[in-house]
Amino acid sequence: MTDGLHCFDKAVSVTNSKAKRMNEWIVLLSIVPSIEAMWASVYFFCSGQFIYIPLAVLLNFMGVVTFVKLIDRGMIPKRIEAFLEKRREKAILRAEKWFQKYGNFVLFFLISLPLTGVGSYTGAFIGRVFELKGAKFYLMILVAISFSLVFGFLIGNFLNLLFVC
Repeated sequence: MTDGLHCFDKAVSVTNSKAKRMNEWIVLLSIVPSIEAMWASVYFFCSGQFIYIPLAVLLNFMGVVTFVKLIDRGMIPKRIEAFLEKRREKAILRAEKWFQKYGNFVLFFLISLPLTGVGSYTGAFIGRVFELKGAKFYLMILVAISFSLVFGFLIGNFLNLLFVC
């Protein structure tokens, strides 16, 4: 009898360690462009593991800041930089004054809304192309990532109702 209980405890322990490892991978996936904190949070909302959500947001924000710093240091390949400069001269000069005034507001909605196709990395890149800088820019990215969790929560609840995760 005791051996059967011991096997059961061991099986539960193995299952818990596998679930913990999977959660760690999901949190790390929040750094990856296109998955980011919003889609990682859908999993955590659906599975009821809310404690991992702030970590996913923090890792996503740190990844975006690192990405922006790499762009600032000129680590963009020369071909991409030349392409952007050519495009910038033509199209961006027309909209530059407007984007300097409303750019943070527009990028906030592009980053936080799930179906725009613009995530935090792309939004940060667009902001750098339009030369948005400073604490206001970084704060906008952090708030937009955090606001995107509202949509992650709604999507997670919808999936929970649909499939009973």
